[in-house]
Amino acid sequence: METERQPETAALALQSARSAHHRLDRLEADVKDIHALAQAMAATQKEMENMKEDMGDVKKNLAVLTARPGRKWELLVNTVIASVSTGLVSAALVLFLK
Repeated sequence: METERQPETAALALQSARSAHHRLDRLEADVKDIHALAQAMAATQKEMENMKEDMGDVKKNLAVLTARPGRKWELLVNTVIASVSTGLVSAALVLFLK
């Protein structure tokens, strides 16, 4: 009885092996694609790190540039206050010493 089923079993095993090889070939291609994607992601991550560093430099330079007009206004305000104060003190001294 078993000898009668051997060719049938062998044919099923062969078909199963072919199917498995076919699936493995497809998986091999998928693994290659995934590997290429991982390499692309690593390159993108490196570029993002470089962009982050560059953006930090740009922010620092922008902070310096935006602080300049503020310092000039502070200097102008301090000069005006000092001038007005000096004028008031001088006027008070003139009136007091008269």
